[in-house]
Amino acid sequence: MIIRDYHPRDRDPVIALVARVLGEFGFESNVVGVERDLREAHERYAGDRAGFWVLDDGGDVVGTVAIRPKDERTCEIKRLYLRPDARGSGLGQRLYEHAEAFARRAGYDRIWLDSSRRFTRARKLYERNGFVLLEEVDNAWEDNIYEKRL
Repeated sequence: MIIRDYHPRDRDPVIALVARVLGEFGFESNVVGVERDLREAHERYAGDRAGFWVLDDGGDVVGTVAIRPKDERTCEIKRLYLRPDARGSGLGQRLYEHAEAFARRAGYDRIWLDSSRRFTRARKLYERNGFVLLEEVDNAWEDNIYEKRL
């Protein structure tokens, strides 16, 4: 499996993967913002300080991760998703490391993220990689807000 840059041809497989994962955790895939973000991924994650990557297994999209600027010194990790059959294999860690390495090269000082409390494995991955919980938000996503200084 390889991690490669997102290409517009990945749009439908990425949307299908994210819809599958969100559905697995009780979310609708058309939650405001998510589907639009994915449909416009090629434009939204363009530039020297942003990126969107897919984990490719012979043409099948197995996972995703993205980085986008939050402000001049802080980036946000987005769309870290894995197919259920790929979890627990270290692939989520590989995706995360790829995104962090990009953030460092892009000159960011901090990585920020929000992730639903329903994603318990993701929370463990973030904490294992040095993220600190800043806030729990009582919204539809049941968000945990994390930050890591680079």
